[in-house]
Amino acid sequence: MECWYLVVCKPKQEERAKINLQNQGIESFYPKLTTERLVKSRRTVKHTALFPNYLFVCLESKNGNFSAVKNTRGIGSFVSYGANYQLVSEQIINQLKNERSHTIESKIPKTGDVISVNNESFNNIQAIYKEPDGDLRSILLINLLNQKIEISVDNKDIAK
Repeated sequence: MECWYLVVCKPKQEERAKINLQNQGIESFYPKLTTERLVKSRRTVKHTALFPNYLFVCLESKNGNFSAVKNTRGIGSFVSYGANYQLVSEQIINQLKNERSHTIESKIPKTGDVISVNNESFNNIQAIYKEPDGDLRSILLINLLNQKIEISVDNKDIAK
């Protein structure tokens, strides 16, 4: 009977371990998390492990090749309680696989979004997001005396 086991990987080597296990014909899986961030004034999408340093491995409970998994590049060891390796239910694995991409919604406004500014100079003023201005600031358009004026504001002062 095939069971899913929890394995600890070496730091940031989940993908390496998964590829090496696949080369040996062993099924493995780790869910990924997608996040969006501002890096050097550009939006970047980053894919990371949902559970860093952990990997799920499917093996036969009686005749599984546990030593091959332990000696695979990128694998640290099995998670165990006493002498027993940690089992993970099939239901949890299926649920994680069905949630194909775990995405965290970006807190970065997009061009044209209406936002409010909350700082000492502009308290509760509606503005339109134009573009990032470095890593910590953004350029906004505010309506001042019936003219659209560009201002640069700290990102911490912006609320959607």
